[in-house]
Amino acid sequence: MSREVSEVTRRVFLAVAVMTAMAGAPAMAQQNQAALTATVPAGTHKTLRLRNLPKDAQIAVAVRATGRVMVTFLTEADFKRYPNPEEPVFAAPVERQLSFALVMPETGNYYVVFDNTKGTEERKVQMVIRAARGAAQVPAPANPATPGSVVPPGPPPPTQPKAQQHDM
Repeated sequence: MSREVSEVTRRVFLAVAVMTAMAGAPAMAQQNQAALTATVPAGTHKTLRLRNLPKDAQIAVAVRATGRVMVTFLTEADFKRYPNPEEPVFAAPVERQLSFALVMPETGNYYVVFDNTKGTEERKVQMVIRAARGAAQVPAPANPATPGSVVPPGPPPPTQPKAQQHDM
C-alpha cells in the first residue's frame, strides 16, 4: 500500500472515530470529510478500508479519475469474495467524474475498491468522502478538484443497487 493511501486511510479512520464519538451532538456537527489521491497501475486495484461505520451512516463520495476505472463500495463479507462480490453496496465505472451517496445497510467495516485490472494504462484517482451519522441528510460530496467546495446541486438520493457487471 502506498504512503498516500496509508495517510488518507489514517485520516478516514480519524474522521470515522470523531463521527462515532459525536453520537450525542447535533446532526450537522457530525459531518466529516477525508480526501484520497492514489495511483492505480494497469492490471491492479487499490483498496481503502473504512472501519466500524454504524448502521444508517450516510456517506457521500466524489471521484475523479484520469481514465476509466471501476469503483466498488463493499461490505466486509463481499470484500472477502472480491473480485466476485455477491451484492456490492455500490459499483460503477468512472470515466472522468462520479458522485454518489449511500446509507450503510449494517454496522461494520466497508471497503472502497478502485479497480484497474482490465486497464492498459495507469490511472490517477482522487476521492473525497463525507460521512454523517443517522438521521441527518446525506452530506453533499466535495469536488475533488477544489477541496472544501460542494458540488452543486447536491448528492443523488441514497442508493443500494444490486450487483451488476460492467465491462472495462
